[in-house]
Amino acid sequence: MRPVRVIDATLREGCQAPGVRFDATQSVEIALALAELGVDMIECGHPAVSAEEAHRVRSVVNLGLGRPVLTHARAHRGDILAAAEAGATWVGIFLGVNEVTRRTRVPNRSVDQLLGYVDDSVSYARKCGLRVRYTVEDASRTEYSEMLRAFRAALNAGADRLCFADTVGVLEPKEVATRIASLRGDLPSVDLEVHLHDDRGLALANALAAVDAGANWVSTSVNGLGERAGITDLCLLLANVHYRGQRELVSGSALRSVSARVAEYSGTLVDDRRPVIGRHAFTHTARLHVKAVLRDEEAYNWVPPEVFGARSSITK
Repeated sequence: MRPVRVIDATLREGCQAPGVRFDATQSVEIALALAELGVDMIECGHPAVSAEEAHRVRSVVNLGLGRPVLTHARAHRGDILAAAEAGATWVGIFLGVNEVTRRTRVPNRSVDQLLGYVDDSVSYARKCGLRVRYTVEDASRTEYSEMLRAFRAALNAGADRLCFADTVGVLEPKEVATRIASLRGDLPSVDLEVHLHDDRGLALANALAAVDAGANWVSTSVNGLGERAGITDLCLLLANVHYRGQRELVSGSALRSVSARVAEYSGTLVDDRRPVIGRHAFTHTARLHVKAVLRDEEAYNWVPPEVFGARSSITK
């Protein structure tokens, strides 16, 4: 089984949550916390949006955290040049090819035209000295044959990693497993990432199913922050792959601190009942539970809370 690698997109996807905007100073602090957690790559911003956004990306790049910084771009040369000028070593190019995309996002374009954009943008990014992750946006609602054509076009143009995006969070774990297993069969040696939205509350389950089916990268954000209902929660993913023995947890105590920092800067509170990082994740109230936990914490804890920098608490 391939190792599970994590790219955290709090500093990009997180900024798409309603009312959230991280400034350069906050972004630097969050990036440092993500590095402490041991994420493999940090995704930050879309530099073509504004000079301020480019500065924010550059501030994170200049930290020299010893892990790549990837920044976002449409399949457009101007966006890609902005990514290179911001100092990122990776660019995440996204473009869908399905009927919804052709009707609403890039109207009056054929699949062949869109594949031409993929080829041109990936090739241009490589000429700019960037490594490339190419994402089929809305892959979950894309015909498999069209999705595979887009991925192969990106690979032929020089893409280093492919990303399957469940952009509207519509899939269930069994469906995710089937599609990722098919992609892994057709593209056996490529690095394959999943970006899974939580519209149905299934992002974490879908991420674990994708990993089991052969995906070796998972896109996350702290507290699941992102567009609409957000994406796979970084802290919950790290806790679960650690529990499964698929990835060692670098710093359990840092889970809660990074969650609290992002909650503060984003102005979005974490639910008390949120697993692992919520205030009541290891709180026991029922009399039977309390008596049992006082004898042995294993009675009603799925793991020792200390693994995640927490401790059991008792309420009445």
